[in-house]
Amino acid sequence: MTGIHQLLMTNSGVAAADSQLFAFSADGTFVVPDGVTSFRYLVIGGGAAGGGNHGGGGGAGGFFSGTATGVVPGTTYNIAVGGGAAGNPQSGGDGSNGGDGNFTSISTGGTLLVSVLGGGGGGTGGGASLAGITGASGGGGGGYSAKAGGGAVGGFGAAHSQTTGSGGGAGAGDSGGSDPDIGGGGGGRGEAGNTDGQGFGGDGATSDITDPGGSTIEFCGGGGGGTNVNDEKIGGTGGGGNGGFNKAGANQTQMAGKDATDGLGGGGGGGAAANFGGTSATYGNKSGSGGDGVVYIRT
Repeated sequence: MTGIHQLLMTNSGVAAADSQLFAFSADGTFVVPDGVTSFRYLVIGGGAAGGGNHGGGGGAGGFFSGTATGVVPGTTYNIAVGGGAAGNPQSGGDGSNGGDGNFTSISTGGTLLVSVLGGGGGGTGGGASLAGITGASGGGGGGYSAKAGGGAVGGFGAAHSQTTGSGGGAGAGDSGGSDPDIGGGGGGRGEAGNTDGQGFGGDGATSDITDPGGSTIEFCGGGGGGTNVNDEKIGGTGGGGNGGFNKAGANQTQMAGKDATDGLGGGGGGGAAANFGGTSATYGNKSGSGGDGVVYIRT
C-alpha cells in the first residue's frame, strides 16, 4: 500500500528530515526525526452517537490544528486517538441519549501539547425527550418535546479556551400532535446543527495537512436528527451520519440512524420513531455511531 492508506496504518516510526506525513488512527508514538525542530499537527476527537426515537444527531469531535516549535530531535510524543461512541442498539421504549465521543491528545514527558474533547451525544426523543449533551460540538436535542441542543466547549493545552466545534440544534415537535417530530442536528466544527434546516447536521471544517497547497479533507460534521416522517435529515459534510426516518413498511435500514465515517470525527445520526407500525418498529431506537478521531503530524 502507498499514500494515505499506508500512513493511516502507521502508529509509530522515525522518518528522514524531509517533510513527511504521519497519520495515527489509533494510539501510538511519534519520534521527532533528525534535523526537525518544528512540526504541524491536526487533532480530531471522536464523534458522538445519535439519540434514539426522534433522536438528535451526535456532535462532532473536536478539531484543532497548530504548529509545535522548538522541538528536539529524538523526543517521543505520545498520541492518544479518541474513538467514536457506539450507537444505541435496537430496543423498544424511548431509547436513550447517544454516548459522548472520546478525547484525542498529543503529549510528551507528561506535558500536554494539545487535547480536544469528543462530541456530545444526541438527546433521545419520544416521551422521555432530553436535551443534547455538551461536548466539543453539542449533540442535537430530542424531538417530540422539542428539547434544546447541547453547547460547545474548548479543549486543553494549545486548544485551551479555543472553540473547537459548534452547538447542537434544538429538536422539534409538539408532543404527539400533528407536527413532525424531528431531532435536532448535531453540531459540526464549522457550523451549528439545524443551520441548513431542521434536523440537518452542522458542516465540518477543512485542513490541507495531508496535501499542503493542494487538496483538502473535511472533518467533523454533525449527525442528522431522526424523524417520524419520510424525510431523511442529512449529516454535515465531514463524515456526519444521516438521521433515521420513517417510510412505508417500517424498513429497518431506513429507520436506524447512520454511522459516521471513521477517521473524520463526525457525529452519528439519530434514530427514527420507536413506535412506528410494523414488525420492525423497534428499529427506530437504533442510532448511528460516532466516527473515530485521528491525528496527523507533518514534519
